Amino acid sequence: MKDNNHDQIVDSRAITVRITDIAHGGWGVGRVNDQVVFVRGSIPGELVEAHVTQARSKFLRAVASRIIEPSESRVEHPWKIGDAGQTGAADFGHIKLADQRNLKTQVLQSQIRRLGGEDLCAHLEPFAPSIVGIDKTDGWHWRTRIDLVKMDTGFGMYQERSHNLLRVDCVPLAVRDLDDLELFGSRWDRHIKPGDKVRVVSPSTGDNVISTKHGTYIAPNVKTNSFVENIASDAANVHHYSVQAAGFWQVHWKAPQILLEAVIDQLNIEPGMNVVDLYSGAGLFSVPAAKRVGEKGNVIALEGSKPAAEDAKRNLAQFPWAKVQHRNIDAEVILGHTGHADIVIADPSRSGLGIEAAHALASLPASRIALVSCDPAAMARDCAVLIAAGREVISVQGFDIFPNTHHFEVVTLFS
Repeated sequence: MKDNNHDQIVDSRAITVRITDIAHGGWGVGRVNDQVVFVRGSIPGELVEAHVTQARSKFLRAVASRIIEPSESRVEHPWKIGDAGQTGAADFGHIKLADQRNLKTQVLQSQIRRLGGEDLCAHLEPFAPSIVGIDKTDGWHWRTRIDLVKMDTGFGMYQERSHNLLRVDCVPLAVRDLDDLELFGSRWDRHIKPGDKVRVVSPSTGDNVISTKHGTYIAPNVKTNSFVENIASDAANVHHYSVQAAGFWQVHWKAPQILLEAVIDQLNIEPGMNVVDLYSGAGLFSVPAAKRVGEKGNVIALEGSKPAAEDAKRNLAQFPWAKVQHRNIDAEVILGHTGHADIVIADPSRSGLGIEAAHALASLPASRIALVSCDPAAMARDCAVLIAAGREVISVQGFDIFPNTHHFEVVTLFS
C-alpha cells in the first residue's frame, strides 16, 4: 500500500538481517540484498528477524521481532511497553547501560565525521568526544516530567511513529516520588477526560502535580498553583526557578546542575560583563549569569516560546540589569542583539542553530561562546560552521542525561 510519497511503501514483511552499525536515532544498520535497513530495537553484531514498517527506494525501516543471535550487550528489557516498536520511551532499555554510552559515543563521533568532515574531526580529536553518565544509578527513575494521555482507565502513551495509544501501568523512567499520584489505577478516571494530554511533574520542592488544559492538580479535584519550583546549583550559588508546570525544564533530576557546571562554571563570567543567552528557556543559564555579572553588567535573554519567556521574566525580575525578549531567533536577531556581548550562550532546540545562525554567531566579537546541543547531527553541523569561521573549540563534553534512550546532550565551548 502506497502513501502520499510515491517512493514510500508501507510494508510488513519479515526479513533476516545482520546488524553491523548504529545510526543516529537509535537505529541498528544492516543490509539486505544491497539495500540499507534501519532496525529499531537491535544492537550491532546481532542477527535479527525484523518486520519492515516502511520501504523507500533507497532504504527500509524495520523493528526487530526476534533476536536470532543476541549481542553480549543485550539485557532483558524491564519495561516492555517502553521498548522500540512500542512507545519507544526507553528504546535503549535492552542494552547494558555502559554499552549504551559506548554506542552513543559512536553515534556522536560518526555524526562529527559525516557532517563535519575531516577538518572537524581533526579539530575535535584532542578532546576525544564521548558520552558519560551523570549519576551512579542504573539508568532508571530519573525523569521528573512525563507526558501521558488519559484513557478510559488510567493513562497511555502513543506507539512510536503512530497515533495508536498504548495503556501503561508504570513508567520506570520516572522518579519514584511520582508514585504518590497513583497514576496507573482508576484514581483519576472521573476527573480527567479520555484523550486529554497531561504533564506529570515532580518539582525540586513542593507537591507533585498533574497539569492539564483545565488546571494543575495535586489530587483529583484539588487544584494548586500552576507554577512549580526548581532548584539548581553551580560552583558559586544555589538558584531557584519558578516554572509553569506545563512549561519546559530539563527532565533529568540532575541535568540542570550538570549543565550549569559545564557552561556557567567554565565561561569565566566576571562582574561587569555583557552576556546574551539565546534560547534561554526559563532562565537556567540567565539567572546565574545575572548573579555573576552584577549590577554593572548586563544580561539579555532571548526566547522564542512565549510561556518560557514569561517564566524567564519572572525568574530574572530581581535583576534589573537582566532583560528578557520573546523573539524567534534567527541570524538577523542574533546579529542585532548580541554585537555587544562578551559571552554568548546558545541552547537551541533539537534542530540546532542552523547554518545562517551559526555563521552569525561565529562573527560576533564575543570572547566565549557556549553551544548546548541535544542532537548530534545539529551539533556537528553547527560546530563545523563555527570552526570554519575562525572559532576554536576549548572543550567538548557529552552527557547521558537521557539514559535508556538514544538521546544525549553535548556542551561545546568556543573561544
